[in-house]
Amino acid sequence: MGKIVALGGGRFDNGEMDNVTEHIISLTGKKNPHFLFIPTASFDNMDENDDVMLCFMKYGCTADILFLTHEDVTEELIKEKILSADGIFVQGGNLKFLMETWTATKTDKYLLQAYEKGTVLSGTSSGAMCWFTEGYDDCLEGGEFAFIKCLDIIPYINCPHYQSEHWQTFEKAIIGKNLSGIACDNGAGFCINDGVYYTVAGNEDGDCYFYDVNVNFKKININQNPEILKTL
Repeated sequence: MGKIVALGGGRFDNGEMDNVTEHIISLTGKKNPHFLFIPTASFDNMDENDDVMLCFMKYGCTADILFLTHEDVTEELIKEKILSADGIFVQGGNLKFLMETWTATKTDKYLLQAYEKGTVLSGTSSGAMCWFTEGYDDCLEGGEFAFIKCLDIIPYINCPHYQSEHWQTFEKAIIGKNLSGIACDNGAGFCINDGVYYTVAGNEDGDCYFYDVNVNFKKININQNPEILKTL
């Protein structure tokens, strides 16, 4: 069974997400695990000074980056980097571009294999939505929202940054869908560990919310009602 930490957002340069970073690292079961960072959603805009990567490295992780838009990338390289990592962190950005690129390069295939072998999967914003059945992202022209098909590991629709009014449009948009939704504030994460769901929060807190398709998409604060996790 696999492990996923899907974060609604948060800053990694000011200590806000330090405790969450430590938790993600702990899930690998290794003292100095190797993490692979995948910045596809930001159109591969990332370097060795990335705040998230530096945060992991300060806790003793080794790090590598997988650039999928570079001309020299091959399927064999993608496979090797993904399946040799102890943990994977996917950056935020444009979810539509991310999923189209992953499909075209067969990255999706190897990420699913990594999940099955127990690699810790994590990410923020688009890097969180990608693990769900669908994500709700403002990735269309003009910042319009769309529901994007994702990897379908966690069988819900995900929305990040839910402390923002801009993203709270999810509450109405999800009505009529055939799946329940999970919305996460910045600093909050929805997680699965070997079949068990739970939530995490950074040092500045943040909540997760469940929109139940079976009760007309009733909104339930998971942090205040953790018993709901036992029914998922």
